[in-house]
Parts: sequence; C-alpha cells; structure tokens
Amino acid sequence: MCWFITVVSRYIHIFQKQRRENNHVLRDHSMTENEIQELETATGCQLPSVYRELLLNYPQRLTDLANMLDVEELDLLFHSRESLARVNLDDPEYLRSIFPPHCFVIGENGSGDYYAIDTRSADGAIYMGGPHWGEYPEDAEGKPLPYDDRLQEYIEFVINMYEDEIQYESELDDTTVHQPSGKLGEYFSICLSLLLVPVLFLYMLLVLVLAGPIDILTRVWDRIRPAKK
Repeated sequence: MCWFITVVSRYIHIFQKQRRENNHVLRDHSMTENEIQELETATGCQLPSVYRELLLNYPQRLTDLANMLDVEELDLLFHSRESLARVNLDDPEYLRSIFPPHCFVIGENGSGDYYAIDTRSADGAIYMGGPHWGEYPEDAEGKPLPYDDRLQEYIEFVINMYEDEIQYESELDDTTVHQPSGKLGEYFSICLSLLLVPVLFLYMLLVLVLAGPIDILTRVWDRIRPAKK
C-alpha cells in the first residue's frame, strides 16, 4: 500500500511543478526612484547608495530565482516598496529593540529572524536580529557584529540559499517513472493520478472486507486443528 501512496504523491508533485512552469511569467523586480523616495519618506531612513543601486537594478539572478520558485519576491531580500514599508513600519518598537535606529530591515527568513542594512555603512554591512538571543554574531562585550560586512556578500548568501532550495526540489523530482514532456506529460499525470486513487481505495476496501472472514477462519482452524502430541 505504501508504494501506491508514494507513486500518487510523486505524480501529484510532478503535475503541480509542470503547472507552475506552464504559468511561468517573467517579472521585473526593480524599483523606481520615486518608489525609493516614498519609502525613505515613510520610514525616515536615508538608504545608502549601494542599496539604492540594488533596488534600482535588481540582480537578474535574483529575479530568475524568484520566477523559478514562482514567488512575487524573495523573503530574504525584499524588493517592493510595499514589503519593505510593511516590515519596517508594522512594529517599529520591536525592530528598535533588536537593531540600532540607523538599521533598515531588508529581509526575513520566516523563523522570526530579520536582516537589516546599516544605513551609515558605505559597503552596506548587514546585521541579523530577532528573538533568538545569543544566536547572532556579537563581540566579547556582547555588541552586535555584522552578519556580512558588505551587501554583495549578503546577496551571494541569498543566492546560495535559494539555489539550494531549488536543488532540493529538483532532487524530489528525480524519479525512474517515465514522464512525458509538455502538455502530454500534464495530461498523463492527471490521468494516472485519477486512476491510482480509486485503485488505492479499492485495495484498502478489500483489505477491510477480507479482514473479518480471515479472522473467523483463523479462529475456526484453531478450534478444529489436531492437537499437537
């Protein structure tokens, strides 16, 4: 029964991946100068030139990764005015408790940790903070140290993280089951999934139906079988 579940799950995963690829739309993730100025006005932060350049010319590799993952933007490195305003303005008191006032949050990892850029740093030093006290870079006196000394180093970290995620998903798709390409593959996946689900249901039903008679026959045999000498 386990192999039925495995095959069904595998083909459902393949079908969902193909549907994402068929709906794949390239997006431009760069911001405009007006959007950056609006963001600076709303947050009261003067963004460093190295970060402004990133927002104005969002790296193509990051755009490709977002498209491959079928997401509007990468959480580790937000690119939209709306997301950056939200993460910096929703709870400013909490952010000030984990970052100095001159830090501007640029991303989060989904586990409560935030990444912020030092707006006074020409190279765009990145700091990490959140609720997990004692797990972030700091010196012997407990003062925070940069997670990355330069924004470019953090960008490389983000790229590596998402490439690893895509590689992991790719390994999940590594299967010996034949997978036709294009629309034929999509239709094949749907048909096979629809066929396997009722087969699995019938198999489970058969097991339940036969369980009773088999138990009764076993009990009868225990009563009538010759006793061992």
